[in-house]
Amino acid sequence: MSENEVLTETNATPEPENANLSKGGKFVAALKEHARKFAVKLKRRPMNIAFFVLFISTAVYLLLLGSISQAGLEYAKTGVPIAIFVNTLFGILVLLLFMYSFPKRSKKPKIVMLVFTFVFMAVMIAMDILLYVQWNKAWAEALEILNASQKAEREKYIYNALNGVLAHAVLVAVSAVLTATYPLYGKLIAKINTRKTLEENVIKEEIDTSEEV
Repeated sequence: MSENEVLTETNATPEPENANLSKGGKFVAALKEHARKFAVKLKRRPMNIAFFVLFISTAVYLLLLGSISQAGLEYAKTGVPIAIFVNTLFGILVLLLFMYSFPKRSKKPKIVMLVFTFVFMAVMIAMDILLYVQWNKAWAEALEILNASQKAEREKYIYNALNGVLAHAVLVAVSAVLTATYPLYGKLIAKINTRKTLEENVIKEEIDTSEEV
């Protein structure tokens, strides 16, 4: 009597991750991985959402600065020139203040810098309101004396300026709210599952035994 035992191993060598996926599947998997890493970063620093909105507010203001400056020259009511200057300067400085308020290696914000950040935000919102009110009054007065061609020429920048300061004020206000409430929505973001599941390579052993008499 003789006994033969055959040991067979399958999946002994692990295949590369996503090796069996199509190009579309690999693209979707890459997007999911990018979203997972982004969520991990937000878990660590949820205040980055507020910073992003604040950055957008400054970008919008600077992009429309040409129209805002033109409106300031044409309708230089009381406080308009200084309001434009303050918003331009504070829009850049507030980004630096925000970054110094939340150091990367510190879990707690710097209170003094954070207070200055809120003060700068409040000043910018006040300047935007001043510009919006003054330009609305000036434009209403101008409509009574301007002819059709003059109105068409000035409409190109006055409406951009009005919409620009209004959008800037709203975005800064939203950023202020997000900055003040980041501990609350940070807890919600922390509940997002960002664990990466890995497929295990299982080694199967099959033992075949046969007997011969």
